[in-house]
Amino acid sequence: MKHVLFTTTALVALSGAAMADVTWSGSASLGYNDGNITENDDGDQTLPDGINTDIDLDVSMSNAGGYSASISAAMEGGGSITGSDIAISTPVVSIHYGEVVEAANSAYSDTDGLSGLGSDEFTSGDGSGAAVLISAATGGMTVGFSDDSSVDGSASSFGISGDLGGVSFGIGSKGDDWGISASGSAMGGSISVASEEVDGEAGTGVSLTLPLGEMSMTVSATDGDFWGASVSTALAGATISAGTDSNDDTQFGLSTTIAGGFGLAADFDTDNGTELALSYSLSDSATLSVSYNEDLDEDDDDDNNAGTEAKLAFTF
Repeated sequence: MKHVLFTTTALVALSGAAMADVTWSGSASLGYNDGNITENDDGDQTLPDGINTDIDLDVSMSNAGGYSASISAAMEGGGSITGSDIAISTPVVSIHYGEVVEAANSAYSDTDGLSGLGSDEFTSGDGSGAAVLISAATGGMTVGFSDDSSVDGSASSFGISGDLGGVSFGIGSKGDDWGISASGSAMGGSISVASEEVDGEAGTGVSLTLPLGEMSMTVSATDGDFWGASVSTALAGATISAGTDSNDDTQFGLSTTIAGGFGLAADFDTDNGTELALSYSLSDSATLSVSYNEDLDEDDDDDNNAGTEAKLAFTF
């Protein structure tokens, strides 16, 4: 991560005459949390109990020639402002710096029950710096390369994706791990297949999604005896989903609007426990919410912070 001086310098350099449009946006929240975890399974520190703040600022610049740049700065828990994510796009090449989706993970899409390749929240392995993702699109194909900020090849990842005759494909590689995937239309729905070798273990999977009237059903299976099934539907203004698999992981989700304009979201996952949230829109840009997240897996990657929280959030 670069400090605000880097962000300021980049803004001056990129907001000159070559950039025709500059857009500022962001979000901020003020919350009180009770029962949050202080460290997750990966050793990452999470927000402590008590009053917490979270502020994000995004600046986007573009011109008529297809060139654009964006810079995101964040301040969490009253800490210092850092330029955490920077993206520069041209008609052919895009460069992302900060927290990135690894190139293999951008191209290859695993199915339920497979391990997958790479991460969608990748920084340097020791947590001391950011990562870089470079991608180029030409001839209907996208080629990507990612690595940590040292770019010494120690954490490099590659990906190729595209579309051929209505079938989307992706190939990803990271170290000795690799994966190949494809998806397209089938039987009025969609089908995805994937084959990979991760940590020396090979696997192949398939996933089929079918519309059944007002309901959508997805079934998945791998050659490793894994199976999974889930359904989603809309009922009386509520969105409902449910699923289970051979690992005895059961999920249930519900979101709806209740009396007074309050939004209710409820999720249950065998691995993560119960997550509940009640929200109310004060205006088009401000929301008041209260939530509870059991967060049994302590992955710090849910819709709400772990524990019980009351929060006021707004966008600008």
